[in-house]
Amino acid sequence: MRTGYEISFEDFLRLCSDHSNELAPELRAWFQIEIEKTKQSFMLRDNKGSEADPEKIHQAIQTDPERQGTIYRVAMTLWR
Repeated sequence: MRTGYEISFEDFLRLCSDHSNELAPELRAWFQIEIEKTKQSFMLRDNKGSEADPEKIHQAIQTDPERQGTIYRVAMTLWR
């Protein structure tokens, strides 16, 4: 479903890496996932400490119009 609020997987990764503080509350609330900074980038971890797949999280966001719109607004606030 096209809503006009899609963001690419690459943009999602950029948000996680460069703007984790702004994105973290949504990922925590929706998926119980934390963004963990690493030396070179980041990792997504679930509440059990296991690594979460960023591609699956991105896909879950993109298939939910409300979440998609929220992430789009976060991105546009940061990148404008």
